[in-house]
Amino acid sequence: VYDQSHLPTPPPTLLTGRILGTLVGALISVTTFLYLNHDRENKEWKHRVVAKRAVGYWPPPSADFNWCEPDFVYSPAIAELWNTVTSLLFLVSPVSLWGRTRNWSVRLNLLLIVAIGVGSAAFHATLQYEAQLLDELPMIMYIAHTVALLSRRDVSCPPALWYSSLALSFLLFSTDREHPAHKASRAIMVLCFSGCFIWLAFSLAPLCTQLDQRAGDGYVYTRRYEYAALAVLVAILSWVIDNLGCQTLHNLPFGLPYPQLHALVWHTGMAFVCGSLCHAVLGKQQQHACAIERPPRVQSE
Repeated sequence: VYDQSHLPTPPPTLLTGRILGTLVGALISVTTFLYLNHDRENKEWKHRVVAKRAVGYWPPPSADFNWCEPDFVYSPAIAELWNTVTSLLFLVSPVSLWGRTRNWSVRLNLLLIVAIGVGSAAFHATLQYEAQLLDELPMIMYIAHTVALLSRRDVSCPPALWYSSLALSFLLFSTDREHPAHKASRAIMVLCFSGCFIWLAFSLAPLCTQLDQRAGDGYVYTRRYEYAALAVLVAILSWVIDNLGCQTLHNLPFGLPYPQLHALVWHTGMAFVCGSLCHAVLGKQQQHACAIERPPRVQSE
């Protein structure tokens, strides 16, 4: 039993795990439906903002998605400049936290976030299908790895997860995108991503409370969770609005410019959320290491 008498009054939690999990589950259901039912042969963006799209260095887009940002506006070498640049925000948390741990499970978690940023930048810069896979595979690997670390008492990743990730990567890169095995793998990947995302939404609040109780120095993790919970809801909403309302966003009243929701809100918000998850993973691993070295404090009678 941890002595909590010295802790300040906990901050009010508006988005409890149950509330956040329900909201995220509803939003992720929408994004999963849009993702799995997107028809790349009927690219709506061609009819929405075709006049603003130019030809660049890369071949015509082959990815499943060509986002709402106009192509090759600023450089012939980068299809979507804003989306490409903001993808690099995912590197901030791994770089800042790298020196705070020597545990390679945590460092691998940080490296997966780096892979998300690099893969996302390559995808938005080229809009090629191979780069899209470099964006998507690190996402599922990272979120599955994070769930494994946060759900296991010893903060470890089971070998089966890595074997599955390697098999999935090999299958996707070695088969044609129209092959049934390729399509089935993509569907499984998306559904697993959604399931892990929803699990984190339900589980992160009680986990952060537990981390604060064990740390005994305030409610740092809980406050960070509150910001991350709000950020993830706003980020997912921006993803949906940017996909469904592209034509409207490019024809705003009073001559307002396109607001770059995918770049400025989705990327920025999810980079912050990943950073918050990094702190939770790091905190749990450090507390586990300390618990091995010494027994927990026992509340005095």
